[in-house]
Amino acid sequence: MPLTPQELDTFLSEPHIAVVATAGPTGKPHAMPVWYAWRAGKVLFHTGADSKKMRNLRANPRVSVVVDSKVAPYKVVVIEGRAREGAGDGALATEIAIHYLGEQFGSRYVEQSGGPGTLVTVEPDKIISWDYARESNP
Repeated sequence: MPLTPQELDTFLSEPHIAVVATAGPTGKPHAMPVWYAWRAGKVLFHTGADSKKMRNLRANPRVSVVVDSKVAPYKVVVIEGRAREGAGDGALATEIAIHYLGEQFGSRYVEQSGGPGTLVTVEPDKIISWDYARESNP
């Protein structure tokens, strides 16, 4: 059963690892885990300006983002959309790192990372979700 809009916002606001899938020039898929922020119905994440996923997105902005709970009862969200490249946002990078690692380690991570990189904003065309806890009764 799909998540309600409120459940979707709550779930995507938690610090789950997302997997971003892009396509290379030959169509070969490339999937990488990322930290992200969910803002106003969009996925935001930073990546290196010369990373494979960024090169792929510049050539083909179509992207899939998968977020799942990793523990039972499983919840999954699949976002299909288009990516837009923007300037890195140091404040957002710090906020995301702290969200995943806590204040002390998140701040230290950002200090040692050498900058936020390129900001990618994913504008969803389609969102699919489900909550296995509501699929059937054991």
